Amino acid sequence: MSLACVGAFRDIREHREGSVETNFMKRFKNILLYAGMEQNDAAVNRAVKLAMENRALLTMMDVVKPIPRALGMMTDVVETDEMQRLVAKDHREKLLKIAADYSDTGINIEVLVGCGDPATEIVRQVLAQGHDLVIKTVNGDSEGRRIFGSIARSLLRICPCPVWLLKPEIHGEFDVVLAAVDMEDEDETHSSLNRDILELGHSIAQRENAKLHIVSVWDVWMEQSLRRRAGDDEIDAALAVHEANIRQRLDQFLRPFQATHDSPQVHLRRGSAASQVRSVADEIEADLMVMGTVCRTGAAGFLIGNTAETVLSDITCSILALKPMGFVSPIELAASTG
Repeated sequence: MSLACVGAFRDIREHREGSVETNFMKRFKNILLYAGMEQNDAAVNRAVKLAMENRALLTMMDVVKPIPRALGMMTDVVETDEMQRLVAKDHREKLLKIAADYSDTGINIEVLVGCGDPATEIVRQVLAQGHDLVIKTVNGDSEGRRIFGSIARSLLRICPCPVWLLKPEIHGEFDVVLAAVDMEDEDETHSSLNRDILELGHSIAQRENAKLHIVSVWDVWMEQSLRRRAGDDEIDAALAVHEANIRQRLDQFLRPFQATHDSPQVHLRRGSAASQVRSVADEIEADLMVMGTVCRTGAAGFLIGNTAETVLSDITCSILALKPMGFVSPIELAASTG
């Protein structure tokens, strides 16, 4: 175990002795950690801590890619299937060593190695075993601002449960948490998603003694065309009413959290949702953003919402991404056919 891991492990044991549970802590009971082979002490520490606080099940998973049949034909030493089994065995042994470092926590960590496309196999495991949270360290393009690689992006599109993507360099607790909500849609699906986002953001901020910020963005479609038709005075008045209604809805959502010792700081912005959310995240130097990732339900495999896709294109903080009620993963349909 690395020195950083030893220190964090000590923090985990101390946290167990003096922790105060929050709604967020009680929410997740069946956690799936996608470990991979990259350095992921922070992700393992956070997953173990959550499992301890929630008395939750914890599964540590890796996925190896299938070995091409042509590779097996190039050697007489071992068959392709045997090579695949040996690779999977090696990955499993590495995961077992990691799990053994946390044996003193009392958490029984299950270890699993799949074969295939990582995102697909992760989601199949979620569907098969009812996991309610997936944790993964992101490892995208470290030279630019883009940190979310293909596995992370696929999980955000197709995983039915919340996905927590941690920056590789993250350590310790979060200092600044940003919850992004959409107040323009008043239907129950959006309202329920907004409540979940606020609840989780607030609970994480409380748990880690972090500052909570709330961002909500609004705009009016085809404003210039409307101005040409109705005139500036009428449109300005309509915009003022629309903004007041959005602010009132946001205030209603925030009312349960206003009584806390450190009320959240609200950022109500007008303009492009993606650019405004990114701007606020940069301004406050957010460590974690809690947000929704799809803009409609009812169709299996519906792609990530345009706003979320654009936000994630260059955001640099960790992400906790939620799906709305009624989301159906396309992997479930694929698994049920054939």
